[in-house]
Amino acid sequence: MGLFKKKNVFTNTADEKTLHQNLDFTASEQYKLLRTNLDFTLPQDEKCPVIGVTSSLRGENKSTTAINLSYVLAEKGSRVLLIDGDLRLPSIAKKLDIANEVGLTEFLMGNGASMKDFRSDILKNWFILPSGKIPPNPSELLCSQRMANVLEGFVKF
Repeated sequence: MGLFKKKNVFTNTADEKTLHQNLDFTASEQYKLLRTNLDFTLPQDEKCPVIGVTSSLRGENKSTTAINLSYVLAEKGSRVLLIDGDLRLPSIAKKLDIANEVGLTEFLMGNGASMKDFRSDILKNWFILPSGKIPPNPSELLCSQRMANVLEGFVKF
């Protein structure tokens, strides 16, 4: 069984603008332009840059941007790990119609998840780590050494 529940997540009618292939030409080119700008901005010797997508308000399309940016980065050939780090109101699993029973929370709690379980069915170098179960202490988990270990583990995977 793959990561995605549906055979073709690009036909997801719930959120037509979530995945790159559903976007109109202009929007698709904008994500590719963002990817190019990041290529020029990030240091060449950076082994595994971490890119955070955030804003101060709800509803500003952070998840959509993160999904599409991670997709175009993977499409170019980079190994990409998309992490739903919103442990209070997660949305990436829902937008991509993937299971959310096991994810970041389980990794941070050391509950036996493996990175290979989060490989996308769409691109083999695109990994999607949903939030998992909502913990009682999300801030503490995200600021822990375990979070650094998750990122380091992906580089070594």
